[in-house]
Amino acid sequence: MERVAKYFGWFYPLLLALIILAVAYKFGFNSKVKYFDKVLDGSITFSSIVVGFLGALLGILMSIRDSSIVKAIFATNEKKTLKLYFQETFIIGFAVVIFSCTMHVMRDESSVVTDWLFTAWILVAAWFIPSTYRIVSILMSVFFSSDISIARPQGNKTEDPQTREQMRKNLTRYKE
Repeated sequence: MERVAKYFGWFYPLLLALIILAVAYKFGFNSKVKYFDKVLDGSITFSSIVVGFLGALLGILMSIRDSSIVKAIFATNEKKTLKLYFQETFIIGFAVVIFSCTMHVMRDESSVVTDWLFTAWILVAAWFIPSTYRIVSILMSVFFSSDISIARPQGNKTEDPQTREQMRKNLTRYKE
């Protein structure tokens, strides 16, 4: 049963995208819909922001790689799964931007290429959202399970007069 859940976790973004694609065709959603250019603009903006956000999260993940939770993830085979999820989301995010830009140019054309391009756009846009949700939810659970201390660092306050004078001399710009 655990194995089925793992495979479902891998493939549910694509399965959900295929369901959305089927529903879109059933209700006749096509590139001639009024204000479709606004939808394309929004998808470009959203996917660009998410890809940038994931890049920042990846940087944070690398900066806390010495925490116990990240070490535990990297010590198992889940490191490969996490890498796969990141790669999938980045690639699909860039595909959304590329297909959206191409649809901006081709949306007024009536051809088989435009129809196929529109189908591909729906698929990648619908795939991107659950894929993003999956990786962000995993990363948020890692970050909030991390053992990083956010306490203030130990100050340099001292009561010893000699130590204080030495510190003052060390911090003085002009030596006496």
